Amino acid sequence: MDGNGGGCGRMIFRRLVCLAGALLAARSALATEADPQMLARAAHETCVPADAVPVKIEGPAEEGVYVDPAGQRYFASDLYFPASGPDPEEEAADVTAADAGPVLEAVPLGPPNRWGLIPAWIVVRNGDEGQMLQAARLMDGAAVFAPERADSACAGLLRLAETAARREQRGLWGDKTAAPVYSAARPGLLEEKTGDYVIVRGRVVSLGKTESTRYLNFGKYWKTDFTVTLKTSDEAIFDATLGRSGRPVADLAGKFVELRGFIQTRDGPHMALRHPEQLVVLEHPALD
Repeated sequence: MDGNGGGCGRMIFRRLVCLAGALLAARSALATEADPQMLARAAHETCVPADAVPVKIEGPAEEGVYVDPAGQRYFASDLYFPASGPDPEEEAADVTAADAGPVLEAVPLGPPNRWGLIPAWIVVRNGDEGQMLQAARLMDGAAVFAPERADSACAGLLRLAETAARREQRGLWGDKTAAPVYSAARPGLLEEKTGDYVIVRGRVVSLGKTESTRYLNFGKYWKTDFTVTLKTSDEAIFDATLGRSGRPVADLAGKFVELRGFIQTRDGPHMALRHPEQLVVLEHPALD
């Protein structure tokens, strides 16, 4: 996860100054009804490594897939498009049509998946200026933030973009049937969402741990209530990210949290966490 913060340079001091500026710019944008282009530029500077080698692409051709001149296919990482939400192809077309002469670039983030698609940051470039399409889509309310590749600083900006859309009820957030936010206290409803990517909010009732698995229980009856798991070997990584709130995983009992991921059915509704940004401690449960 270390490679995605290179947009602010290699030196620690310079990186901290740059990231602080990006975050302040993003918060300022949100405070003044949010400038989507400002936040998309900040996300580009923060998420894309300075030494990244982008590839020119065209698209999206089908279902959010972008193609380079050699025929390699890419998709926008860290986004989830609900089936009932806006069309990602139409939304992407709006971005490229916003200014004269923009081009699309892909910054590869890993090897191809089983469908031959490479996860990538998608950049809308106009001259020397780059904007990250992921941030723009989140600001439009066209997608849900689904962390897979973003490090903490990058994830913070993408989460801010989603939060702005939620507060302004843009896109899918203006339609309660499309917005995938659920209560951990309603396991029956969560079980109906098996196979869907959702956001769940609730209070951790108890914790459990085995040699291989850490359990977050959201009810007294593990056979029917909502349960979240992560690998015991990943707990230190989650603790490092949760360190911003001063609460390691072992101290989450009684805390109100927000989680995001795919719902499975395993003795009631279940969510497996693989990326630390899937778990956030909420200081003020009543606030969005």
